[in-house]
Amino acid sequence: MNASADHHIESRALSMSYFAVPWDSEAFGFCVGQIDSLQLGTGDPGADFARFEQWCRDEKARLVSCRLPHDRLRESAWLESRGFRFIEMVYQPRLELRQATRLERDDLRIAPVATGDLAAIEEIAGTAFTTSRFLLDPELERGLSGRRYRRWVRTSFANPSHQVLKAEIDGSIAGFFVIEERSDATAYWHLTAISPAFQRRGIGKALWRAMLARHRDAGLRAVETTVSAHNTPVLNLYAQLGFRLQPGGTTLHRTGYR
Repeated sequence: MNASADHHIESRALSMSYFAVPWDSEAFGFCVGQIDSLQLGTGDPGADFARFEQWCRDEKARLVSCRLPHDRLRESAWLESRGFRFIEMVYQPRLELRQATRLERDDLRIAPVATGDLAAIEEIAGTAFTTSRFLLDPELERGLSGRRYRRWVRTSFANPSHQVLKAEIDGSIAGFFVIEERSDATAYWHLTAISPAFQRRGIGKALWRAMLARHRDAGLRAVETTVSAHNTPVLNLYAQLGFRLQPGGTTLHRTGYR
């Protein structure tokens, strides 16, 4: 997925870049903007930031998101003074694949998703997530989150740098992983989910261990991902598997520029 052209503001008071997010805009049916970077300098940034706000009005951006490093409290407070709202904290678990991973189920199989599997995978993506920031934001329509994740799967399936893998138990799809193997021999998990039909059955750890074993066998040295602080069951799972949390970020939303 490639973002549209960045816009930049560089001044003594404000340094920022922002763009219209094409995949979310298409999924939602209205313009979604994203602040990619923001750093306050010295002086009043209001006049410079007004250029960004005018762009939002011109584009009729109904939603703008920004994810700041966890220690950018000044910038976070300033955005909140401009109408942005705190939505979530995210953490970035990382695991070094130093040892072989013990598999827990013989009936579990990880395999690439075929075209015929897409409908089932999209259905899981559209129904499995309950801690999505798009679902938890009270100012957004409830159906937008599922629509976004369904499209994410479809777009990743067509992206040559991504792999969409299914986890099967006795021939039934229990979950999926959207991953990217990077040139530094790390794997990044963009999206992971267990089917609602298989949740709360104690198989999450088995699925995650099977993926870690696959990466280890492929010669990869580490795995990274991003998890919302709202998703405590998955954070606990990563802790059990030996992941260490890296510095995360703060996500803010603003709606109503239309």
